[in-house]
Amino acid sequence: MKNKKVLFIGIGFYDYDKSIIDEFEKTGYTVDYFSEVPPRNLKQRFFLRTKNKKKINDINSLHTNSIIRKSGDNYDYVFIIKCENLSILDINNLKDKSPEAKFILYLWDSINRIDQIKTKIYLFDKVYSFDTLDCLSNNSLIFNPLFFRDVYDNKNSNTNFVFDIYHLGWYHSDRLVLIKKLVKYLDQNNITHKINLYTGYFNYLYQSLMGFKLKGFKKYLIFKPIESSDNFNNMMIAKSVLDIAHPLQSGLTMRTIELLGMRRKIITTNTDIINYDFYHPNNILVINRENPFFDISFFESDYFFVSDEIRSKYSISNWLKRMIN
Repeated sequence: MKNKKVLFIGIGFYDYDKSIIDEFEKTGYTVDYFSEVPPRNLKQRFFLRTKNKKKINDINSLHTNSIIRKSGDNYDYVFIIKCENLSILDINNLKDKSPEAKFILYLWDSINRIDQIKTKIYLFDKVYSFDTLDCLSNNSLIFNPLFFRDVYDNKNSNTNFVFDIYHLGWYHSDRLVLIKKLVKYLDQNNITHKINLYTGYFNYLYQSLMGFKLKGFKKYLIFKPIESSDNFNNMMIAKSVLDIAHPLQSGLTMRTIELLGMRRKIITTNTDIINYDFYHPNNILVINRENPFFDISFFESDYFFVSDEIRSKYSISNWLKRMIN
């Protein structure tokens, strides 16, 4: 029996791609991996900041052409996440190199946030999405929520908490506005918290000099990425974790699914979470992003243990099995 081979083109998001590679290898696949996102140097970051689309497209094209050249041929599967930078020509070139391969696409973002993705869907044998609303409105998509990795599979519910609420997230959209409101409410009600938004230091300086949104709010910001192990430890010592969903997507974030694995309470702006089979009001509190206030008795109720049968559906192994048979 020949070795099974997969070409995995990911997005280089933290160490999630590495976890997916490991899971492929556990199931007997030899993996060739590339990130479709080119490495960002200072020059490229400048083009992104100034929204120079021509330069950005040129950089992306050079990078994806390199993927085509360096990748092998005759794969059993070509598994791609998002497919934001790969063009129709790129995908067809990959098909020419592996004419018998099954092409699988996973949308780790809502359709309206992935440029031109609707023009590429027909090129794939199966397309999966983490976004329930996208799947309901497009019958080409198969719903497959995100996953938690084995390290997040916590069999117990800790009681030695340091914070009532922990949050770490990227600064974007209306997150700062929401956090300012929420922190004021938490302080008034003596709810302990550790809440940070990550942004680049130069972005903070620029906004401060120009009098934009970040001016005067340094206390909420961090300028260096936190190690995943430190973030994990902070979640472990928090009674609940705040999840601020992007306003343009309905799919549950990776953080939300990881908290299911960790048996942690979740405070979220994502209203669709009440439709999932693991929802329980003791564990999950939905807040309004315009008025993020709530009954503090949420912290006093015991954690409701979700069955292992339900939790296991969201493990990385079952996530991958639903797409790769």
